[in-house]
Amino acid sequence: MSAKPSPAGQASALYVGAVRHARYQPKTHRFGYRVFSAYLNVDDLDGDRLGLKLLSVNRWNLFSLRLRDHGARDGTHLRPFLNGLLGEAKISPPDEIYVLCYPRMFGFAFNPLTVYYCYEGGQISAMIYEVRNTFGDDHTYVVPLKGQSRDTLTLHCRDKRLHVSPFMEMQARYHFSTAAPHEDLRMVIRETQDDKPLLVASFFGKKRPLTDASLLKAFLTHPLMTVKVVVAIHYEAAKIFLKGVPFVKRPEPPKQRHSWQEMK
Repeated sequence: MSAKPSPAGQASALYVGAVRHARYQPKTHRFGYRVFSAYLNVDDLDGDRLGLKLLSVNRWNLFSLRLRDHGARDGTHLRPFLNGLLGEAKISPPDEIYVLCYPRMFGFAFNPLTVYYCYEGGQISAMIYEVRNTFGDDHTYVVPLKGQSRDTLTLHCRDKRLHVSPFMEMQARYHFSTAAPHEDLRMVIRETQDDKPLLVASFFGKKRPLTDASLLKAFLTHPLMTVKVVVAIHYEAAKIFLKGVPFVKRPEPPKQRHSWQEMK
């Protein structure tokens, strides 16, 4: 059975599509690959209420979610941690929070970006972006949206806080463009430096019901996807290096693992 819609009109699902990257300076570089992401109610994860045979919480399976991969990264429930982040940004605890991420396959996954959609009264009250690099560092950006309609494309910016690519400086800014997922999911992140385009990363996906049948189909059409994500990161980095893009030494990660800014 598929997940039932929530009071916010959302339901846990899979989104099957493609990730694309386009770099513009100092050398152009483009690539894309097929992926799928899970879109899950955080309360269902905390309560282990997914009700699926092929997708487990904190247990090994064909697909799994480990709470220690996200939030506080200590295995504790996600909702209290996320509510705490929102509270520090003076945002009330939302009715519901949905997480968009890659599930583990055969126990392995790497999520460069995990996204949380916060719903209050059927509207998006905040977005939370959890960024992770291959060095094991992470940083979470909390974005208040002051009751954006779930059908409205939201545009918001944040200063870059975490070193992600060894070929990009820290002096950059992220420009997020997204809306609440429905039959389609669209997310675009533009990175600029000195107000000039540096990188555009996007994910476009089509909704599939979250069932054991759809999970099995995703596995058959995207074998070892989570391994390929890591391989692709290093493969594309090698190609950028061969193009002569200067290497940027990794700076010390920020002491504060999360940040927020007032809406402008």
